[in-house]
Amino acid sequence: MTKKVVIFGANGFVGGEFAKQFVDKGDEVISISRTGEPLGNEAWYDKVDWKVGNALSTGFWTNYLKDVDVVIDTIGEYQENNNENLTFEKVNYQSAANIADAVEKNQVPVMAYISADDIPGANRRYISTKRDAEEELKQRKFRTVIARPAYMTTADDVVDSTKEHHSLPVNMVVSAVIDAVENAKENTTLSVDDIDKFNNVKA
Repeated sequence: MTKKVVIFGANGFVGGEFAKQFVDKGDEVISISRTGEPLGNEAWYDKVDWKVGNALSTGFWTNYLKDVDVVIDTIGEYQENNNENLTFEKVNYQSAANIADAVEKNQVPVMAYISADDIPGANRRYISTKRDAEEELKQRKFRTVIARPAYMTTADDVVDSTKEHHSLPVNMVVSAVIDAVENAKENTTLSVDDIDKFNNVKA
């Protein structure tokens, strides 16, 4: 059955992969981001409804979640931008909480959130704000799918899957998340190993 999907950040690396995979499945895709439609001429761009909205604050963008089946939150900040006051707390936590408020208000049944593995050497506040967002979502009325990749690469990059916190091709991460969105019955958290196992079975 065709789904109506809202992706926060389909003009980015991870969000774009979600958009492509949902479009390929024949689903209706809406992107919400601060900048709207990306530059370029990818074939799938014309199949996405590009909306401008800022999840760092509440506002009109919440109306785009009416009658939606799935919300995907790919917003994240690995390095703070002090010039724009884009802190970990704002980007990684508060935006997710704002989206969760809108998801609940519009009675969207499922929300997926791209979190992060416990990456060695990563800024501790980066990880802790991701965990705070995870806990926030788990308290809500909707079903939650959380993915914890370490680093994500293109499908063409060579990945050493023997390392504990190894990189994952972004298409593999997205495929695993979409499968959990469509088939899991309860809140789900996907580790690096979980994503590996799913794609090994799929292969």
